[in-house]
Amino acid sequence: MKVFLRQLVVLLVFGLAVATVSAKPSNPQLNVDYQMLAVPQDAEAGKKVEIIEFFGYFCGHCYQLDLPITNWARQNKNRVLFRRVHVKFGDGMAMQQRMFYTLAAMGELTNGMHHKIFKAMQEQRYPFRTDVQVFRWIEENGIDRPKFVEMFNSFYVDALCQQGVGYLDTYKVDGVPMVVVDGRFVTSPAIISEGNKTEMTEQEAINGTLKVLDNLVNRALQERVKKR
Repeated sequence: MKVFLRQLVVLLVFGLAVATVSAKPSNPQLNVDYQMLAVPQDAEAGKKVEIIEFFGYFCGHCYQLDLPITNWARQNKNRVLFRRVHVKFGDGMAMQQRMFYTLAAMGELTNGMHHKIFKAMQEQRYPFRTDVQVFRWIEENGIDRPKFVEMFNSFYVDALCQQGVGYLDTYKVDGVPMVVVDGRFVTSPAIISEGNKTEMTEQEAINGTLKVLDNLVNRALQERVKKR
């Protein structure tokens, strides 16, 4: 499965690579610290820069990035529009994706609830593989079960899940976490560690990702000023 292959590459890079180039994510380089989408996508965020994080609750690397990128987005809320897309690479991820979009549709997907789901899966090893498991956990965590079940089974959530799957091809998502900036630039801890061919910890790669995001957001905003 693509996501696990990508994660294996990340682990090998973190643990085995020999440092040959100094990572400079504060001055990011194309095809080293970030990549470009072959087909740029519309990014409708008004005066702000759209940031899309592709992630999955099943992904341990996404869990490590979650709090840092949430805090980064909060600190930059005046200049970025941050949103998440839960991927589905296979049927085993379907319930997690559907839970995510159901809570979003209900207006219940606060950062606190989002982090709680991550913790339940990554630390407490709660499976979230069947609707019964999802419904039980939701009820235990203060969400109205009948309302959740109704939305969970709705055509609206069907459409959101289908849209999320469609994004995988549109944005050429082959692993997570992956972050798209302004519909053009793509970066992630894996891209930075692989691109720099240097030994770094996962936290260093995450810190580098946030620096690259800062730079790319600044670049996008500066380009808009020049077009006026």
